[in-house]
Amino acid sequence: MKNLKTLSILFLSLIIISCSSNDDDGGGSAPEAEFKATIKGGTFGDNYTATFGSYYTDTSAGITIVINDENNNLIRIFLNDKGGFDSGVNKVIGEIDNNGFYTGVVIRDQTEEISYNSTEGNINLQENKKNPASDSGRLISGTFNVTAVSNTASTVTMTGTFKNIAY
Repeated sequence: MKNLKTLSILFLSLIIISCSSNDDDGGGSAPEAEFKATIKGGTFGDNYTATFGSYYTDTSAGITIVINDENNNLIRIFLNDKGGFDSGVNKVIGEIDNNGFYTGVVIRDQTEEISYNSTEGNINLQENKKNPASDSGRLISGTFNVTAVSNTASTVTMTGTFKNIAY
């Protein structure tokens, strides 16, 4: 009887251990998203640092990344489908894909209520990998260098990086 009890406990322990281990590729946690940008010119002044607050993405027309910085300024990055989204793909500002979607950036100074629309530059995708927190999700990372103009002809430049943005 004692052996049966010991064997039952051993069997139960084995089941608990095997069920608690992560034996599939899903269910992990995604690395923390990052965004860093320096904006120069216009209402942003000589050297404004956009500090990451929150973001969301939309994939209905390519990939749209909307960053809300800690001062509530908005940065919208539109990536069209041309060339795909793999590592090493360079997205050129103003390029239009076969669906009529363009690659561009809109920078919104919420305090001054002024938007700057990209006129030139590029977004270089550096990494596109599986999102461990989502079976069908991806994480995208890259760098950008953009010039944008407001409706009052004021110009800003923005350079920076984004990393582990889920879509």
